[in-house]
Amino acid sequence: MERPLTIREEANALTCFAFRNGYIEELHAGKYSELLEKPELSRITDAEMKKLMIQSSAALAKLLAMKESDPEKYWKDLAKFHKDYCWQWEK
Repeated sequence: MERPLTIREEANALTCFAFRNGYIEELHAGKYSELLEKPELSRITDAEMKKLMIQSSAALAKLLAMKESDPEKYWKDLAKFHKDYCWQWEK
């Protein structure tokens, strides 16, 4: 790794890893709906939210376990994820 990630860059990469290519992508892949224009209406069911949170938590747990058991791999993987997906995110 060229330089250590900042705390915000690490958080960005963790967030991206936990959500990207997961259940949220299935929700996002649907067709446009007029619901999107009405903030007073729900766009996600309780069951969908539960599934999303459980999947995201499991992904974060996987990374945090790796951070403890193999820190070199953790930082290498996170740096790659940051470089590939979230280098333009707010820092």
